[in-house]
Amino acid sequence: MHVLEEETLGFIGRWSLLKPAQRVLVAVSGGKDSMALLNILWNLKPLLSIELVVANMDHGLREKGPMEEAEMIRQVCIEKGIAFFHERRDVKDYMAKTPGLSVEEAARKVRYDFLREVKNAQSCDVIAVAHNRDDLIETMLLRMARGTGLKGVVGLRPSNGDIVRPLLFCDMQRIMDYVTINMVTFMEDETNLDTSFDRNSVRLKIVPEFKRLNPSFNEAMWRFFENLYDGYSIVERDVKEALSSFKAIDGILFVESVILKGVYRALLFETVREIVSRMSSDGYPPSRERVEAFYDLLMSDRNGWTVEFREDLKSSRLGDYVFFYKKGLVFETLEAVEVFSLPFEFSHGVWRLRIREGGKPFDRLDGRFLSVCGIGRMALPLKLRPVDKKDSIVPFGMSRTRRVERIVAEKGMKGFWSKLMVLENAKGEILWVPGVVTSELCRADPSYTELAVFSLERR
Repeated sequence: MHVLEEETLGFIGRWSLLKPAQRVLVAVSGGKDSMALLNILWNLKPLLSIELVVANMDHGLREKGPMEEAEMIRQVCIEKGIAFFHERRDVKDYMAKTPGLSVEEAARKVRYDFLREVKNAQSCDVIAVAHNRDDLIETMLLRMARGTGLKGVVGLRPSNGDIVRPLLFCDMQRIMDYVTINMVTFMEDETNLDTSFDRNSVRLKIVPEFKRLNPSFNEAMWRFFENLYDGYSIVERDVKEALSSFKAIDGILFVESVILKGVYRALLFETVREIVSRMSSDGYPPSRERVEAFYDLLMSDRNGWTVEFREDLKSSRLGDYVFFYKKGLVFETLEAVEVFSLPFEFSHGVWRLRIREGGKPFDRLDGRFLSVCGIGRMALPLKLRPVDKKDSIVPFGMSRTRRVERIVAEKGMKGFWSKLMVLENAKGEILWVPGVVTSELCRADPSYTELAVFSLERR
């Protein structure tokens, strides 16, 4: 076993990158690093007990090279008996449809979309990419130059979701030595010398200056990365706990504003960065200025504010809740349902609504999520329908009619308006607004024997 293969095996074990019986999609461009990765994983395949699949994508940015690279990879895969998938996609066309992205950012987005499509279609467990220590250093320098946060500095980690980087510990020079000694076929991409690309400029102009100051610059940067990663692991754990307070319906994240206000400032900043990174199309965190604007509005007494993190990604406070959403803050509208008999059950997303006869849960009634109604008031058939701005109800404990819209606003729930429904009887009287209020028409005391129980609960 070559020493680099042995070290790669140790790195995979240390970071738990691959597990036995996994199906691994290897992203191969045809360059020396990805061809080295393919050769190393192929040689380690018996020891790791994994299965390999290879994918290659032509970005449509070069006239010469992509076809030859794809054919070279195809032949290697045929020789090794590995399934190979290739496709050409138009990055420039994607840029035209998604303004604001650089060529590098657009190429990355299109490439990973393709890889995940192949991964899902081929039932692969992870995607192995050939990022090495030189790539890590270039990424760290680029992100620091742009004022990134901790997450940005440690973003290119050994394992990140379904992406694994078995060669991240290794310098490009060692990879060059490996492909030379082992006669691994590869092709050079001429665009790697084009300094109009930021990454190439960092690699060819800036990194050499750092190495002049410190010949062990690569090793020093690796230590820097590991130190930061150790610290960020603690932050990441706390962010995960903060995110557990959020709920999601129809792709919209929301949480009570009072909960967010209780999160300490630095953790709140990182939590917002994580949410925006996950929800945005480019996977990048928001600028510090946008996060600070969010924080200032959250801590103010203002209501009805909105912060735009991306053109299609915003956060708003409406009532007692803060929402993160793409495009518009509109939940999926539900269709009306008629109830001809009991028991009745209706489920949608994370919620389950039930209406049943019997039971006297008076010690737990809140009128919002659990309530009761005298059977005599029911007047079947009932109708469960979307709320309307004209709807009115006599709230439990009151004698006068009030607009449902006003009640919803007072309870801090107006952000959920498009998701709310009302339960009305055959006379058109509203008995219950699930999750909001019960009507005075449903008043019942412990002496009642014929009751219907209304409940709205998370599934």
